[in-house]
Parts: sequence; C-alpha cells; structure tokens
Amino acid sequence: MDRSESLIAARIYFLERMSSAADNAEDELRASPMDAATVRKLEALYTLADETWERIQALHARLSGGPSIIYFNRRLAEPAAKAWRQALV
Repeated sequence: MDRSESLIAARIYFLERMSSAADNAEDELRASPMDAATVRKLEALYTLADETWERIQALHARLSGGPSIIYFNRRLAEPAAKAWRQALV
C-alpha cells in the first residue's frame, strides 16, 4: 500500500468512526429535537464528513491506476436515509 492508499484507508476509518458519533448525536436529537447544541454538532459532523469524502475522492483520482477498494455503505446512500439525515439539520 502506497502513501496515497494509506491516507485513503485512514480517512475511511475516520469516517466509519465518525458515523457512530453521528448516530449518537441523531439519537440525542430525537430525544430532544429542540437542542440547538446537538443540531450544531450534527451539522459539524456532516460538514466534516462531506469534506473528508471529497478528499478521499481526490486522493483516489490521483492514484496511479493500481487496484484499490473503497468501502461504500449502500444503506446510508439510499434516498430515504439521505432525506432522513437532512431532515435532522
């Protein structure tokens, strides 16, 4: 694994860890829908996740054509899941 692939792997691992923090924040928001601090936390998490994913895609595009794997969680990409997450913020 070269340096770019290592960076991709580290960032994907970061995203996977961050998803559990987002799940917890979403649970908190369901319990207290008017909690502004939780809303800000979710907005920050989603913004950071988007930026991290964009960096992963940029690194992936720069790879020299060698084989690589990026984990894709189809359940989180479904329109219903996206709409539900967007409705939270």
